Amino acid sequence: MTNNRRYYLWKSILNIISGMSMVTLITLGVMYMSFDNAFVFHDIKIEVTNNPVTENQDIEFMMIGTKKHECNSTKVYGIAYSQSGSMYELNKFTKQYVHNTRAGESIPNQWSMSTPSTMVPGDYRVSMTGNFVCNYFIFQAKKSQTYDNILLVIK
Repeated sequence: MTNNRRYYLWKSILNIISGMSMVTLITLGVMYMSFDNAFVFHDIKIEVTNNPVTENQDIEFMMIGTKKHECNSTKVYGIAYSQSGSMYELNKFTKQYVHNTRAGESIPNQWSMSTPSTMVPGDYRVSMTGNFVCNYFIFQAKKSQTYDNILLVIK
């Protein structure tokens, strides 16, 4: 084999390796961007199941939704907004049902939170916020998702 042929052979091999490396980097970049921009839950519905909540009763929530990636919650809390502008933080769990659902499955999740003692009767809109650590392939990201406009009636 002459030096000229050997040179072109090595150049071709290196071009193929370089092209495969570029395709791999682009593929990983697109995968990471779609993972990082994805919501934790899809087709989600959260509601208070025991409306109206009476005195000395816990607020019972139910959520149904699907996840695209494996995500574990690190913190969950709610804020109840009254029509008069008052805010009450809902952060004390009294019952919690943890379901380790696989990605793509839709399984109900239920939990209860204590009603703050200073809450007055009326209609409230609750925002539930969850902080998560999500994993996908070789990537990991911290995510936060808020679900607004959940009706809560206190009697």
